[in-house]
Amino acid sequence: MLLLLLSGSLSTFAQTKIQTSIIKEIQPSSITGSSRAVLIDDIVPLAHTAQLLPLNKEGVLIGKNILSEQIDQVFKNISLALKEAGSNLDQVVKLHVYLSKENLVPDVEKAFSLKFNSGNKPAVSYVTGDLSHPDAAIAMDAVAVSDLQTANDQASYFNSPALYNIAKGAHVSVLPAGGVTYVSGQADEGDLVEATRGTIKQLEATLAHLGIAKNQVIQIKSFIQPMTDVHLVEAEFVRFFDGSTVPPLVFVDWVSENPVIEIELIAASPSETAKATDQMNFITPPMMTASPIYSKVTQINRGKKFYVSSLYGVSVNPEKQTAEIFASLKELLDAVGSDFAHLGKATYYVSDDVASAALNKIRPIFYDPKRPPAASKAMVKGVGKGMSINIDMIGVAKGQ
Repeated sequence: MLLLLLSGSLSTFAQTKIQTSIIKEIQPSSITGSSRAVLIDDIVPLAHTAQLLPLNKEGVLIGKNILSEQIDQVFKNISLALKEAGSNLDQVVKLHVYLSKENLVPDVEKAFSLKFNSGNKPAVSYVTGDLSHPDAAIAMDAVAVSDLQTANDQASYFNSPALYNIAKGAHVSVLPAGGVTYVSGQADEGDLVEATRGTIKQLEATLAHLGIAKNQVIQIKSFIQPMTDVHLVEAEFVRFFDGSTVPPLVFVDWVSENPVIEIELIAASPSETAKATDQMNFITPPMMTASPIYSKVTQINRGKKFYVSSLYGVSVNPEKQTAEIFASLKELLDAVGSDFAHLGKATYYVSDDVASAALNKIRPIFYDPKRPPAASKAMVKGVGKGMSINIDMIGVAKGQ
């Protein structure tokens, strides 16, 4: 009964043909405007946007104190970015939603139910915290199927002249069809500038070990504190990518005193990984120590990728919430033809230490210590729905 409450009937599928791609929705909901998970073919490129705020071309906030206007502006901005990458809202498979207040989630879901009332309903994840604009209530980034044919192992970067450019970086990039590399969050100590610079240096060493160049980076996500100093982090990325395009950037408000920043990234895999025997690689670079609960790097070499919406429990107790989430995830993995050994990337959002400890306790039960997903665990101000933990997953169907 509990799993039915959590997941509903996972045998319910909806299929939408998007030109050369099949997007398969698992338990789409007309109430939330989202699907519990979305499975896509591996033969298509994927557009990844930067985090987009409700700003107009001049950088002026639209809809101060009016959530509906801010949501409309963010969707307009996502559409403009995706257009440059040969995509559109109908081809979105995942939306990451960042809200200033947790009680906004129901209103956002109502807006999504109208926006995605027909056709494709993406997987959606939520997190609450400060945003990079003090008056913004919402920001989003999107992953969508792209119609563009790109180089096998390089990112393609695009900007829309109709969008404000905060960090002089790309509004959207395109991941070529095929392999993808997920690098777990890395962190260095010091003040925000020192820590950002040191973390970027660590990531540069990881990419060098993997044979991945700067122009293969698809998207960079930074968990930072305080969000009011996000411009300092942006400046460090501009400095590092001097002479080349800054990839799409995403920022998450992080509750942490030391370190003050953690950075993860997505990159196009080197072309030779397509010839790998294994469907996935789980990698520990030589300068790091392996962990049984998360991989420093994972690579999906082939197969149908899937994106999972935020998973929540229903119990008040954080330990019970976590157990319910992993039970629900097990059903979703069965539905997409996957398992815990074929998860590529996990993002864990927790709002208290009890939830964090519960997560650490349960992961060894479900993960093969030689095949845990790449991961970041972030303490945040809220995870949505009044709960203390949610998880956001990317994986691949087995043997595809």
